[in-house]
Amino acid sequence: MAVFGRIAFGCALGFALLAHADFAAAASDPPRIVIPPRTTNSVICDSRGCFGFGSRQFYTRPGQPLPITPPYTGGTNRYDSPRIQIPPREDYRPPRVVYPSPAQQRARHQMWCAERYRTYNPGTNLYSTIHHGFQTCRSPFD
Repeated sequence: MAVFGRIAFGCALGFALLAHADFAAAASDPPRIVIPPRTTNSVICDSRGCFGFGSRQFYTRPGQPLPITPPYTGGTNRYDSPRIQIPPREDYRPPRVVYPSPAQQRARHQMWCAERYRTYNPGTNLYSTIHHGFQTCRSPFD
């Protein structure tokens, strides 16, 4: 009965604390975390270095000067206009794939089995074993 009394006392104390105006307001209205919007050209520096955001993003290691202006490229993007322009091929032919004929596959299979088993018979595709009689040869070229 003492356990029931303790549980009842704990529940009553909890409801009394929740009924209090300050605790109820704090529980129903949590504090808001407001992250201010980042400006278009902002720089954040910390122990890892400086990070630049905006139209030109950059990173500098600690101790390096910040890049003040973008590298001069004559007003063009160096990645859009290469110096050597190779025209596209108009007569593309995919590489020729040579598939072995069934006779070549069979010959490769028979050579593999003959090298692996001394008692291999290419006419029946069987080899003899000591304890299990004759077995069918299975090669990677089946």
